[in-house]
Amino acid sequence: MHRFRIPVTLAIVMLVGTALCSSAAMAQFNEPPPPAAYALQGVTLVRPDGSRTENVTVVVRRGFIEAIGTDVEIPPDAELLEGDSLLVYPGLVDAQGGAKVEFPDPEIDRQSLEPWNAPREAQGFLPQRRAADHLAVTGADLKSQRTNGVVAGAVHPDGPVMPGLGAFLIYRQDADRSSELVVQPAIGPTFTFRGARGVYPGTLFGVVAFYRQSFEDARHDGLVREAHAQDPRGVKLPGWDPAYEVLRSVMAQEQPVYFSASTAEDIRLVLELADEYQFRPVIVGGEQAWRMAAQLRERRIPVLVSLDFPDPERWKPAAETPESADTAEVAAPQVPEPLDAAAEREKRNLENLYANAGRLAAAGVQFALTSGGGEADILEGTRKAIEYGLSEEQALTATTVTPAALFAASYLMLVEAGVPATFIVTDGPLFHEDTKIAYTFVEGALERGRVSSAPEGGPPSVDVTGTWEVEIEAEGQAMSGTMTLEQEGAEFSGSLSLEMGTLQIRDGAVGGDNLTFTLVIEMGGQSMSAEAKGKVEGDEASGTGSGEMGSFTWKATKAVTPREGEVR
Repeated sequence: MHRFRIPVTLAIVMLVGTALCSSAAMAQFNEPPPPAAYALQGVTLVRPDGSRTENVTVVVRRGFIEAIGTDVEIPPDAELLEGDSLLVYPGLVDAQGGAKVEFPDPEIDRQSLEPWNAPREAQGFLPQRRAADHLAVTGADLKSQRTNGVVAGAVHPDGPVMPGLGAFLIYRQDADRSSELVVQPAIGPTFTFRGARGVYPGTLFGVVAFYRQSFEDARHDGLVREAHAQDPRGVKLPGWDPAYEVLRSVMAQEQPVYFSASTAEDIRLVLELADEYQFRPVIVGGEQAWRMAAQLRERRIPVLVSLDFPDPERWKPAAETPESADTAEVAAPQVPEPLDAAAEREKRNLENLYANAGRLAAAGVQFALTSGGGEADILEGTRKAIEYGLSEEQALTATTVTPAALFAASYLMLVEAGVPATFIVTDGPLFHEDTKIAYTFVEGALERGRVSSAPEGGPPSVDVTGTWEVEIEAEGQAMSGTMTLEQEGAEFSGSLSLEMGTLQIRDGAVGGDNLTFTLVIEMGGQSMSAEAKGKVEGDEASGTGSGEMGSFTWKATKAVTPREGEVR
C-alpha cells in the first residue's frame, strides 16, 4: 500500500520556519497530496441507537464512504489506518458551538445619546443581523474542535435583547473562507433577557416590555401591508423593516427562537411570551430547566443544555479512596468534615447543574448537550452528567442525533456506503474518561487525534524524568536535540528542543520499560503530530514513530546529573 508523507525532519524545518519567514516566503511550500483512499480495518461500528457491529472495514475515497462491512477488501491504493480495537461513532454536533463571530462596533455617540430614544444598534434590536455574514473562522481554526470529535455546530449571536440570527456550520477542514463552513445561514434569531448598556431597555422589566412592544409593532406593520395589498386607497405603505419581518416570521412559526434562559423564572417568562405571540422557543443554557421539565415536555420545547459548569470554590468534592498498590485493599473511608452554609449551598447548586440532563431525560424532555458557546469540553461535561444520572445511551443521543435533527442535519448521523464520510474513531467507549479521539473525518477529510493506548509491560519499572540527548533519523536525514521529560506515576510529558525550535511531548505513558508518547509541532498556525514508541535500557532509549510527518527512528542517551558539589 502506498503512503503519502514528508520526512519528519523536513516537516520540522518547514513548520519552525513559519515563525521566521513571511507568509509570502512560506507560500512556496505545498502540502503533500492526501492518499487516494483511507481504510480502517477491524473496527466496531456504533450506530446512533447504540447498536454495534464488530470487525468492520471502512473505506473512504474522494470524500465518501466507498465501502463498509465485515467482508470488505482493502484497496491497494488506500492508506491503512490503525483500526483494530477502535470504535466508529457518528460525529458530535455542538448545538451551541464556539465559532468566532465578529460584528462591527456600532458608531454611537453616547455623549448625545437619548437613553429613552436610542438607536436600535444601542438597544440590541437587531434580529435580522446574520452571524453567518460575520464569521471570523476558517476550517483551520476549528482543528481543536474536530480533534475533540465535533464535526458540526450551531453558532448563536451574543449580545443584549435580540442580537441576530444564528447559523449552522459543518466543520470542514479545507474551508479557506468562512462561507464554506455554512450549511444554514439563518436557523432562527437569538433572544435574551440581557438589557442594553446605558439605554432603554436596560432592566428585565424593560426588556420584557420591549419584546411585547416590538411584537405588536411588527404585527401592526404586517397588517398595514396586507391592507395596502388589498386596496392601496387611503393606505400609505410603510418602508421595509427587516427586524419586523423576522418577528413576523417567528410569530408565523416559520423559524424557532433560540431564547437564552437559565433560571426557572426566566424559562417560565419565555413560555408566557411564546404563548402570547405564538413563537416556537428553544431554551438555550437551561441551567434550571429540570424545574420546568413538565411544562417543557408538555409543550415539546427543546433545551440546549450547557455543559459549561463553574469550578467549585468552597465545596471540594471528595476524592475517591485510592486502591493500595501492595494489597489491593481499599482504605476505610473517612467521614468528611461538615460543610459550612456557603459550601453546602454551592454543592447543592453544582449537583443540580450536573443532574440537569439526567432529570430532563427522565422527564421525557428533548435536549441536546452543548459546550455552552465553545467554553466547555463536551465529552468531559457529558461524563459529569453521566455520573449524575444520565445514561450513556441518552448521552449519545443528546450529543449526536438530537442536535443534528434540530438543525435538519440528520444526514450527518449516517455511516454507510455512498454518504459523505463524516464520523469519529475512538480508542474506547466514547464517554469513558481515558478514551481519546483517534481520527475525525469530516466529508472525507481526515483529522488525526491522539490514541491513548498505553504500552505493555505492567507498572513502570523505569523513570524517564530528566534530560536526554536525542538523535532523530528519517529517510537519510538526521537531526539532534535535547529532550526534557518529567514523569509522574505511569505518565510523563515534556519537550524536545531542536536547533530551530521546541516541540511538545504529550500523552507520554510508561509500562515496564516500554514507553509511548505523542510528538506535536504547532507553529505559524499549523500543526502536525506523530505517535512514538520505544524501550528504555538503563540510560539509553530508542524506538520508532510515525504519523502525519512520516516514519522515523529515534535514540536517546540520558544526561548524567552532577552530584552536589561536583564540577563537570
